[in-house]
Amino acid sequence: MSISIWHWVILLLLLAAPLLFLRYRVPEGPNRFGPPAAPAGFVEAVKRFFANYVNFRDRASRSEFWYAMLFYVVLFFLVGFLRLPDIFATILYLVLFLPLLSISARRLHDSNRSGWLQLVAFFTPIGTIIAIIWFSRPPSEDHLPSDNC
Repeated sequence: MSISIWHWVILLLLLAAPLLFLRYRVPEGPNRFGPPAAPAGFVEAVKRFFANYVNFRDRASRSEFWYAMLFYVVLFFLVGFLRLPDIFATILYLVLFLPLLSISARRLHDSNRSGWLQLVAFFTPIGTIIAIIWFSRPPSEDHLPSDNC
């Protein structure tokens, strides 16, 4: 039994990935993720969801995050209800995966947490419950404009 080059590449990536976390530095200061995010209605939240496709630096309000999640869930419910081909659902998932990660990171920034903490949701079921609690938290007191006085 021989190990192919792809197995070695995957193994190397798995071993090297934790090193990337060692280089990550959390911004310092009371307003490290930018100004507080403005609340949004459903349509505005969906617009921001797509407009901030790869924005992993700013913040997202609770209403923006939860309306975007509602849009995401309803969209996949419709795909299942209309019995569209699986390839359509797969393409839709791939297109929406990056903005989903982006808005989750921005929501965690609003509660003064690193966007990397959304990875805890992959440890089901406890990690998912913890992530939902973090996503539901109000903006951190560290970031309120009154602290900048």
